[in-house]
Amino acid sequence: MFTKCINCCGSIIIYVLFACLLVENCVALKRTLRHYEVFHKDDVVHRIVKRGAKQSSNPYNTIKELEFKTLGKNFRVILHPHRDVLHSKFRAYAVDADGNETVVHLDHDNFYTGRVFGKLESSVRAHIEDGTLTMSIELPEETYHIEPSWRHLPTAKKHTMVAYKTSDVKLNQHDAQGIVPKTCGYIKEGRELESNDIDDNAEHLAREKRQADQYEYTPTKTRCPLLLVADYRFFQEMGGGNTKTTINYLISLIDRVHKIYNDTVWQDRSDQEGFKGMGFVIKKIVVHSEPTRLRGGEAHYNMIREKWDVRNLLESTSRMATRST
Repeated sequence: MFTKCINCCGSIIIYVLFACLLVENCVALKRTLRHYEVFHKDDVVHRIVKRGAKQSSNPYNTIKELEFKTLGKNFRVILHPHRDVLHSKFRAYAVDADGNETVVHLDHDNFYTGRVFGKLESSVRAHIEDGTLTMSIELPEETYHIEPSWRHLPTAKKHTMVAYKTSDVKLNQHDAQGIVPKTCGYIKEGRELESNDIDDNAEHLAREKRQADQYEYTPTKTRCPLLLVADYRFFQEMGGGNTKTTINYLISLIDRVHKIYNDTVWQDRSDQEGFKGMGFVIKKIVVHSEPTRLRGGEAHYNMIREKWDVRNLLESTSRMATRST
């Protein structure tokens, strides 16, 4: 299934729709995290380790070092700019209530990658905006996250950040010990999906296994272009009502997802070598800065509405976004 998806993938559309859960997390962060700490941007020491005499597209032309203390650790990270997650034809747009698009220009050099000083098996992804960090620090024993405080704590002081560990995230509020479920949930829509074509499926799987024994798949396309769409509520709550902040946050999120996919070894069986290096590039970002004005009574994913049925929301999103691509 994954192989087939990669072969036919011209683009993938990801819709970032603000959910009520995010509101709850903003109001009560302690319900989501067992522990977190807040620190100010002035607590971060910035040093320029290397700056080329001439401007260059080489990512190592500029190297900077950040040092700060949080969560009981002294972090010293070495960073350099990177644009790996952005398509060569990347474009970002702000959309008003009437659907008019305005091009948004970004400073791509505010996105960084790197490592923790002295830790070869570490990885750091970061975005720096006016001294405030959005950062993910991966170490063999733990992953640390840093985000602007205003996104989670409305009463937090300006230019402060929230730091927390992945192990402190409460994945299930009903599970006090935070035991990670072994499987994802799923929905059955009719017994015919279970009973019909069982023999055909078994024969198909057997045929696939015989074919897999004869060759190993080598991917020819390793990057899937993405269209990211943020509705007006995401713009207001997670982007702070700022278009560039919303876009930068989306890029940071996909940057983390891209690294997970890129580092994953994909294999059908344990005796196969498998392959890796699969990931994403962002080709277009659309941010709705205000609710869409409706015409003809047609539902729109970006209209003012307190509650959505999940299926209707996804159908509306797919329908509207397909028209714009």
